Amino acid sequence: MLKNYFKIIWRNLIREKQFTFLNILGLTIGITSCFMIGLYVYSETNYDTFHENGDRIYRVNQSYIWGDWNKQYASTGPNVAEALKADAPEFEKITRMLDAGAQTMRRKSENQDRDLFKEEKAFLAEENFFEVFSFRFKEGDIQTALKEPMSMVITEEMAQRYFGNEDALGKQLEVRESNDQWSTFTVTAVLENLPNNSHLEFDVLMSLSTIQNRLDRQNWLWAWTGFATYGLIKEGTNVEVLEEKIQAIPPKWAALTTQRLFNQSYEAFTAENEWRLYLQPLRGIYLSNDPKSHLFGPTGKPQFVKLFIAIGILILFLSSINFMNLSTARSSKRAKEVGIRKVLGSERTRLIKQFILESTLFVTVSTIFALVLVQLFLGVFNAIADKNLSMLPVLGNPICITLIVLFILVLGILSGSYPAFYLSAFRPIETLKGKMSSVFKGKNLRNGLVVFQFTVSIALIIFAFFVQKQLSYTSSLDLGLLKDNVLQIHNFEQLEGQGETLKEKLKANPAFTHVGMSYGIPPNVTSGDKYRAFGPENPALHFDDVRTEGDFLDLLGVEFLAGRNFDPLREADKYGVVLNEEAVKMFGWGNKENYHNDSPVGKYVAMTNENASKMEVLGVVKDFNFSSTKEKIGPLVILHKDNDWVWNYGRGRTYLAARINPQTVSNTGELQGVIDDIQQEMKKMDASVLFEYSFLDQEFENTFRTEQQMATILNIFTVLALIIACLGLFGLAAFSAEQRVKELGIRKVLGAKVSELAMLFSSEFTKLIIISVVLASPLAYFLVKEWLKDFAYSTPIEFWVFATAALSAIVITIVTVSFQTMKIAMANPVDSLRTE
Repeated sequence: MLKNYFKIIWRNLIREKQFTFLNILGLTIGITSCFMIGLYVYSETNYDTFHENGDRIYRVNQSYIWGDWNKQYASTGPNVAEALKADAPEFEKITRMLDAGAQTMRRKSENQDRDLFKEEKAFLAEENFFEVFSFRFKEGDIQTALKEPMSMVITEEMAQRYFGNEDALGKQLEVRESNDQWSTFTVTAVLENLPNNSHLEFDVLMSLSTIQNRLDRQNWLWAWTGFATYGLIKEGTNVEVLEEKIQAIPPKWAALTTQRLFNQSYEAFTAENEWRLYLQPLRGIYLSNDPKSHLFGPTGKPQFVKLFIAIGILILFLSSINFMNLSTARSSKRAKEVGIRKVLGSERTRLIKQFILESTLFVTVSTIFALVLVQLFLGVFNAIADKNLSMLPVLGNPICITLIVLFILVLGILSGSYPAFYLSAFRPIETLKGKMSSVFKGKNLRNGLVVFQFTVSIALIIFAFFVQKQLSYTSSLDLGLLKDNVLQIHNFEQLEGQGETLKEKLKANPAFTHVGMSYGIPPNVTSGDKYRAFGPENPALHFDDVRTEGDFLDLLGVEFLAGRNFDPLREADKYGVVLNEEAVKMFGWGNKENYHNDSPVGKYVAMTNENASKMEVLGVVKDFNFSSTKEKIGPLVILHKDNDWVWNYGRGRTYLAARINPQTVSNTGELQGVIDDIQQEMKKMDASVLFEYSFLDQEFENTFRTEQQMATILNIFTVLALIIACLGLFGLAAFSAEQRVKELGIRKVLGAKVSELAMLFSSEFTKLIIISVVLASPLAYFLVKEWLKDFAYSTPIEFWVFATAALSAIVITIVTVSFQTMKIAMANPVDSLRTE
């Protein structure tokens, strides 16, 4: 019997080549999309699952004490760990990490021509770090690797970079200090390359004991919020109870810091806010919305994961709808087969099994093709999504193979169930007499499914369009500064006394119109501190700040609304400040409309520490984006680079920026020549300084890199969903043409024109698309509103986008069915009516 089933199925597949092709193509596209999205979602939702005690590891977050106290911050002060060790014995171990920043490194050797490398992922870690986390060692002792000062643990990839095939253990690497000195570290262990699903990403870990002298300074250890604090909780601990218990720690331990550093009691510093500590499960960190980011590795976007899960399910559903629609539409050709089989004694259950087996065979073949396509295009997907997904672990895992088999069976049964029950229900007497009225009973359902397909496709088209529209909007947004043609030279601080010489040479170069230096560059101004309007009664408020000079502000082209820029000829200006509009408002000095009556220029601001000196406001600039355009512009205090009253947060991160003169440098070849000249000039000054550069406009573009990746992936899957819908529409048009060929032949004999017949045939499908547009519009509007909520500056939701999507869908429908339309309209009616 089974052999007979396969024989019949094979004959049907060969006889109905168009039906077979459309079904396999539609299912293959749907399953390929589903598998690709499945790999992505699996990767995103399985971060940090490789740690042995991962279910007991928690990161300690705290309230964002520098701004919105209601938000979580992923970093804490170093003494949070010390307080937890003393007051919370429920923790088995506590460990800390500190972001060391990008480090210039080289191999210690007598050779003077050593290669320099910039290690972006360089951190300091505590001695017990590897007792909490289960990173795999290739060489070295887990117990002592980070014990001694000046110890260093590197990854296998980094060892290869510095030492080639030599044994790295015990060798030495030099790290450049900001004062042109080099510190020597000994490699005490080599790790296997970190797994791709780790929220911690590092190439080098240096022992935290190396900076023990800084950790011993008690007056700032709760405000130095650059540490990640992790705790391994003892088995059986009630985490909720523990989290409530540790809320007593900040008031007990942080008061000394607030008093010494900010000249405020703990109560005054918190100002009725709660300095709260949070326990965040390790495996929930990567896909967390609060906090959205951290200093030690990547963070995912849970909304993207949810969106792609929905798209994957919908695309698979669209493929299944195609199969059901096309199977029931061709029922006229299967009706006599069903009738004969029933007359010969076949039971309905056997017919149902046959049709479900047929659909399962379709799914099996399509799944095989899909697996091949996934393997072929996975590299392209990885490049777009910036991931490292692989099919090999899936195909080599028995559990995954079992899941794929179950997927085939479930999808085969679900997609074949309706056609099976529908076709097996035909009455043999009616079908053998040619009475096929029952065939048309499923027409309304088929039309409804077509409407669903295009509703989903049109909604995705509208949503994808607005995603691109928003990204274009943000890229063309008026930032309040001139971001184009700005070259930024990194590691400028390492030139020490020769930095000014390089700056003067660039100023004299006709290739540049402006040159200036800064300790922070938009959109990556991340430093900040507490300031107040001068006077003891004024509240302490958090402001972003940046250290720079007047030349840099001229280079950015920011607009002064009041006062003036820093003047290099006025010695006292180094103790002055320039504020943006938002900072003036925060200080309570009004807005630009009242500057002429009560100007903030000439007023004073001060830090919040005891005996802080007052700094005169020299000028006010129009608000400009110094951070990502995802967020509204915040208050900014611009300090002079030589201000020694304020601790230099930017030391070691100095940039020399130069605005390129487009009249002198007109093409990429000339630009590269200018960059090469700067590199040679720096090499002459100090060959040990690593040459790096970037462009300001690219820095702003990079802030939307994740959204751009998501937009590209969304566009691809939107096109695939539309292709699947069009395949189904094409198939239905073909079978509809077969059913209506005699009707249209009679109309042509009675005088109907080809254009009228084409319009009549197309109108049926056009009506369905119009219904789809009506249903898709509110759905798309909701999706777009949710998407735009994450942006401080969003593009308007305009009606013409919906109208364009509707018109596009109608045009696509007409083009899709046009082949069948013209084929019927131009056919000779004699051929269709000769048997009547």
